[in-house]
Amino acid sequence: MIRRLNLNGLAVTLVHQPDARDAAALIQVKAGSHDEPDRWPGLAHLLEHLLFTGSQRWPDRDRLMSWIQANGGRVNATTLARHSAYFFEITAARFGDGLARLHDMLCAPLFETAAIKQEMAVIDAEYRLLQHHVPAQAEAALFSLVAEPHTFHRFQIGSADAFGANVVALQQALRDFHQRFYVASNLQLWLQGPQSLDDLAHLAQRFAETLPQGQVQLTIPPLQLLPEMKPHAMLSEGVAQYWHSWILDAQWSDNVTLLREFLLDDAPGGLMASLRQRGIASEIELKWLYQSDKQLWLVAIFTTEQPDRLSQSVQHALQAIGETCEEQQMHYLQLAQQRFNALSPLEQLRQRVLGFAPAEPKRFHAFIAALQAAPSATLFCSNAVYSNKALGESVKTQGFELSLAPRETAPQRQSAVTAFAFYPLKTELICSPLPTAAVTLLHLASDKAATLILRPEFFSNLSESGEACAKRLRPLFATLRHVGGGGEWREAQGVWQLTLRLPDNQKLADWALEQVADALADNRSGSDPQQPESIAIRELLKRLPQHLTSASSPTCWRAVLCGGSEALHHVIARRLATFSLPVNPLLRSAPLSSRSGVSRIDHPGRDNALLLFIPLDQRHPLAALRALAQIYEPRFFQRLRVEQQIGYVVSSRYLRSADHDGVLFALQSPNLSVGRLLQHCKRFLRSLDNEIATLDIEALKTQLRVDESNAALTALRREQGLHDMTQTSIDALTLGDLQQLHTRLTNQRRRWRVLFTAGR
Repeated sequence: MIRRLNLNGLAVTLVHQPDARDAAALIQVKAGSHDEPDRWPGLAHLLEHLLFTGSQRWPDRDRLMSWIQANGGRVNATTLARHSAYFFEITAARFGDGLARLHDMLCAPLFETAAIKQEMAVIDAEYRLLQHHVPAQAEAALFSLVAEPHTFHRFQIGSADAFGANVVALQQALRDFHQRFYVASNLQLWLQGPQSLDDLAHLAQRFAETLPQGQVQLTIPPLQLLPEMKPHAMLSEGVAQYWHSWILDAQWSDNVTLLREFLLDDAPGGLMASLRQRGIASEIELKWLYQSDKQLWLVAIFTTEQPDRLSQSVQHALQAIGETCEEQQMHYLQLAQQRFNALSPLEQLRQRVLGFAPAEPKRFHAFIAALQAAPSATLFCSNAVYSNKALGESVKTQGFELSLAPRETAPQRQSAVTAFAFYPLKTELICSPLPTAAVTLLHLASDKAATLILRPEFFSNLSESGEACAKRLRPLFATLRHVGGGGEWREAQGVWQLTLRLPDNQKLADWALEQVADALADNRSGSDPQQPESIAIRELLKRLPQHLTSASSPTCWRAVLCGGSEALHHVIARRLATFSLPVNPLLRSAPLSSRSGVSRIDHPGRDNALLLFIPLDQRHPLAALRALAQIYEPRFFQRLRVEQQIGYVVSSRYLRSADHDGVLFALQSPNLSVGRLLQHCKRFLRSLDNEIATLDIEALKTQLRVDESNAALTALRREQGLHDMTQTSIDALTLGDLQQLHTRLTNQRRRWRVLFTAGR
C-alpha cells in the first residue's frame, strides 16, 4: 500500500509493508555534483560526508551514524550527478528516533572546521583509491564522450588539492550550497515499514514541520554526445568488458525495469543463455550513469572479449524483445516484482528512488524502438586492447588520466538472426527413476512454498568448484523462476549454499533436484581465474573463509526442507539419496577450531589493508560475542576513523565465516604500515576494559535481536549440535560474561586470524 503526500512543500511517499520487521527512510535532495560551483569541485560529496559528523541536537556519539550502528541498523548516503540521497534502516520501534536524527543532520549541520579538515583528508584518500578502480575509470571514459553539459568532464570526487587550503572560504561555500538546496521544496522523503500508513504519515508530518523553506530554480542543459562520435576503447586492468549505453527521454523510465528483466534472464532461450552457449559473453549488469527529470543514461555492462559479435547479438535480442506479446511482458514484470519483493525495506527504497523498481510498462514496443534509435556510446575495456599505451590518447577527465583511442568496429558478415524464446513456455520434464531408499531429511512446517537448504558439511567448504557450480546451476534457477520456483547457489557466511524454492509439484521438484545432483557431482573447477577485487579490504574479506577452514572438500551434504507437503518431502528425500556425496549421515558434524596465524595476500593496490578476525571460544556464549561486537562497532569507527583518521576503511562487526563466529576488524590506509594498523587494533581493545566494566547490561540486552530470517538453517545447525543466539541466552547474559570474553578476545592473540596486503 502506497500513499503520496505534500507536507509543507516536502514531497512524501509512504509505503506500508506489513510483513517487514524493520523500517527504512530515504531522503533525496535534487542537487548533486553537477550543481556545484566550478570553483569547488567535490563540494556536494564533501557536504554528504560532513552531514554525518554532527548536528546541533546530536553533535557527537549519539548522532545518526553512531546511533544507527549502536542499535544494529544500517545507514549510508550517495552523491550523484543531479541528486544526493541519505538513507537508513532500523527496527520499527526506533524508527521515529532515527528520523529525528536524520532531520537534525539535514537541517542543522555544524560545519566545524576540524570536521571539514578531517573529511577533506578522507575524500582525498578516497580519490587516490579510485585512481585504480576500473569501474570508476570506465565511467569517466564514457563521460569523456559527452559534448554538453561540460560538468560531465569536471572533477567531482574531490581532493585536497581541489578543496585548497582556505578552509574558511570552503566552509562558507558549504553553507551556501546547503542553504540553497536543502529546502523542503527541493527534497523528497520516502518512508517504508510495518507501521500503518497513518502512523507513517504522522512521522512524516513531524519531519516536515520545521524544514527550511525556499525555491530552487535550475536550468539543466540537455545531455549531448560529441558530434560524429566514434566508440572508444580504454586500456585498463581487469576483466574485458563492453559498456553499451543509451541516452533516453525520461518518459520511458517505467519500461526500463521490464527490459532489465528480459536481459538478465538466464533461462535457455534468452540473451544470456545464447551468449554463454556461443562463448561471446559471460555476465551482464545494468546500471544508471545519469538521471535527471528529463533524461536518463542507461548502460549494460557485458563481460566479453568479443564486443563486435556481442553488439550484433544485443541488436537481435532487442528486436525480439520488442516483438513480445502482452502476456510475455506481464510474465516478466511479475518476475521483476518477485525480485523486488525479496529485498529489505531499505533496498526497496533505494531501488524505488535510485534503481530499478517495477512499474507498469507504457507503450513497451514504442520504448524498444526508441531505445534502438537513441544516441548511444560504447566502450570496450581490456588490458589487452593495446600493448603499448602510446597507441592510445591520454585524456584527462573527472580527475582521471585515461588512455583512450577510437575503436574501429570490425566488418561483420550478416549472421543469421538468433532465435530467442520468451516465457511462458511449455517444457517437457524427463527424470530418471527414483530410488526406493531415502535420506533422513528434517522437515519444518511452513505456509510458504517449499524451500530446500543444502550445504557442505559444517566446517568444510568448496573452495575450488563453488564458482563453477554456480555457472552450471544458473540456467536451472532461471527456468524455475518461470514456473513459480527459484534458487540460489552462493556463498552465505563464507560457505557455498543451495537455496532451492520449489512449487508443490512433485515432478518439477524431482527434475530440478536431478539437475542439482548432476551439477554438484561435476567437481571440475571450470572457472576462469578470479580477478582480485580492486579495493584491497574487499579482497581480504573474500579470502577470509578459505583461510579459516582447513577442510576444502566436504565429506557429505547437510540438508533441510522448510514447507511443502509430506508427499513432496518424500520425493525430495528419495532424490537426495542419488547424490554423489551422502546427504545427512547420522554422524554429527565435528566442530573444528578456526585456523590462526598471519597471511599476506597479494594485491595490485598501493594501500595497506588489514583484516583481523578474532574467533569465539565455544566455552563462551554467542550472545556475549554479539553484545561485544555491538559495543566495538561504533567506538572503533569513532576513534580510528573520526578522531584519529587512520584510513578511509574503518570497520568492526560480528561475523560468521565458514561456520566460525567471531568479531572482525578491518582497516585500509594509504599511509600507515600493516604493523601500525594491527597496533591500533590492539590498543583499541585494551582501551575498553574500564568502559565495559561500567556498561548498563540491561540496556545493552534490549538492543540484541535474535535472527529469525532463516529458520531452516537454524534448525539444521541445532540438529548438528551447533547453536545460535536465542532470547533465553540474551536474558541470561551478565556483565561478567562480557568482561570475561573481552579479556579472552584481547589476550589470546595466538587464536587471531590476520590477513593483510602491503601496498606496492
